[in-house]
Amino acid sequence: MAKAIVKGVLNQDLYDASDIRCVSGSGTTSRALAQQTGITPSENRLDLIEQSRTIIVAFKPQHLESISESESKAATDKLIISVLAGRKLESLKTIFPTARNIVRVMPNTPSQIGKGVSTYCFDQPPTDKDLNEVVSILSALGSSYAVNESQMHIVTAVSGCGPAVFFRFVDLIAQAASKRGLDYALATQLAIETGLGSLELMRQSDKRPRDLVDEVVSPNGVTHALLTSLDRDECPEIIERSIQAAVDRSEELS
Repeated sequence: MAKAIVKGVLNQDLYDASDIRCVSGSGTTSRALAQQTGITPSENRLDLIEQSRTIIVAFKPQHLESISESESKAATDKLIISVLAGRKLESLKTIFPTARNIVRVMPNTPSQIGKGVSTYCFDQPPTDKDLNEVVSILSALGSSYAVNESQMHIVTAVSGCGPAVFFRFVDLIAQAASKRGLDYALATQLAIETGLGSLELMRQSDKRPRDLVDEVVSPNGVTHALLTSLDRDECPEIIERSIQAAVDRSEELS
């Protein structure tokens, strides 16, 4: 996700490469990112924090407590942007108690191509400058929406996990089609393009998704048979249980 953020803001000319520093645990990935993008690799986290006005925390959530006291102190009066899944503002404040403000962000993987969707919530009411900076960074990745922190678990299930659900659904359709004589690659392409067109139609329409479903279905037709089978096999209940499982796991991580 750090790579997606860096490439997004550079592609949108939001910052120059010389404005951005990076550091990673072993140093391997940060050096690779620096070579790919022209940004500057820092020697260590303390060096990066001291020389930055805005710090994006994008390592694994369980490593948050590895931030040292000197690193925490160096973040005084600076803006902290966290993309750590499940880590609440409360735990971030414990690590960065003197930060100017902290914002928790939940992006998703389509951010890599500028088609992501991110949600965010601030610890304290932000200044216009801090709000504009956060929104500008997230806009370089796609769209963004402010939410309450209490909504982050369900947001994680919907937009954070959502790409995997769409990828899996297309794969299952292509597998089923290939078993019935259609080339897997062609079935995949048909499913992808059908999905893109359907999603764009839904985005532009002022109708609810369920109303658009009704426009496709003819009584006792092919689509009716497909949807009836999905309902008979408890597809709505499966989605309900799956969303709850994701929410439960997000709560456990926090």
